[in-house]
Amino acid sequence: MSLRRLLVPATLALAAIGVAALRPARLDSAPAAPARQEELARIRAHFDSVLADLAAREVGALSSAQREHRGALVATLAAYRDRGAFPHNYDFPGQAVPYFVDPRTGVLCAVAHLLESTGRRDIVDRVSRGDNNVWVAQLASDTAFTAWLGANGITLSEAARIQVPYVQPVSKAEEARNVAFLSVAPFAIGGAAVTSLMNAFGNADGHRTTVSRMGLVSGIVTTGMGIALLGKRDVAPAVGASAVAIGGTSIALSARSIRRNAAIASERETVRARAVAAASLAPTVNASGETGARVAVSIRF
Repeated sequence: MSLRRLLVPATLALAAIGVAALRPARLDSAPAAPARQEELARIRAHFDSVLADLAAREVGALSSAQREHRGALVATLAAYRDRGAFPHNYDFPGQAVPYFVDPRTGVLCAVAHLLESTGRRDIVDRVSRGDNNVWVAQLASDTAFTAWLGANGITLSEAARIQVPYVQPVSKAEEARNVAFLSVAPFAIGGAAVTSLMNAFGNADGHRTTVSRMGLVSGIVTTGMGIALLGKRDVAPAVGASAVAIGGTSIALSARSIRRNAAIASERETVRARAVAAASLAPTVNASGETGARVAVSIRF
């Protein structure tokens, strides 16, 4: 099968992958202060509710050691709430996801902080290495963790209640950019795919200059978008790679059509100039009407 025949299904497949898997692009810039404050207030309100529930529980069935340890953990949790240093959701825009340990700052979640405060950093490190986004309820089979809960008078359901998922704050400007991204991206990818096929076949000689220029512009936009998507951890690498491939193909084919059109136009101009520069030969006639032996050469450009 020729390369030209392969180009059609390959381009259409890449375009389908790119458009189908598009999600809002989360820019790496820090969220606006109001968004950060709103998230901070939400987390603190969660701990206010949790602390109230922990205080209301009947602990008469616990041993004195368990009650003492439980009380110490409750006080530690209250101090953790007041300090206001919590992990951040970097990777899941629009989703509430837990982080055992903040991958950038090293700040611990509430449950991990309670573990560390009692000397069990080993459990924190092991859990975070296994799945840093694990839900506490999923640790029911972790014997070391459940033994720690029992020794401190905390139930698994209470520990799950203590855990708070983190929402990635998005400012109004970022929301607007996400909407713009979703609006522009499908047209850019689709435009690059369509013009690639047109410039590969019907417009290979570049006679439709508008198509060539549209292909160049949409190719540049799609390539830039694909490069940006490759840096997003929440977007599958295939999406960014597909956009880069489609955009690069569109740029290459559009540039080829433009070059070919320029070459054809230059060749036509050369042929025209040669035709116009035809020599006109005619005998000269003097004033008496006699024909002379000389000829005049007239060259027009």
